[in-house]
Amino acid sequence: MDDTDLNDREWAAVRRLLPRCGPAGPNYRMMINGLLWQQSTGGRWHDLPSRYGPWHRCAERLRLWNIDGTWQNILTVLAACRPVPHDTHDTHDAHGDRKAGEPVDEWNTPWLR
Repeated sequence: MDDTDLNDREWAAVRRLLPRCGPAGPNYRMMINGLLWQQSTGGRWHDLPSRYGPWHRCAERLRLWNIDGTWQNILTVLAACRPVPHDTHDTHDAHGDRKAGEPVDEWNTPWLR
């Protein structure tokens, strides 16, 4: 399990947002984990670890979910599930956005830029 992978509580929270499929339907949990990996690392789709399934299926699902708003809804629910980490030791130079002691929202920041 990767740091970005959904835990059981997070999966239960986002599962209700997804279209219903039969038992042979897509493994949405695996796909969401793949989407989270790609968006948090900024990696190329072709570099998606095989445990998340074929990269082209994840990429297509992200495209479709961005169009219909599902992906934004998933991120909103996940943001409510994971606490915002606070980093009191990080600083930025005069051109940075954040000062020492300000909260860091590492969960949403890479995906919502």
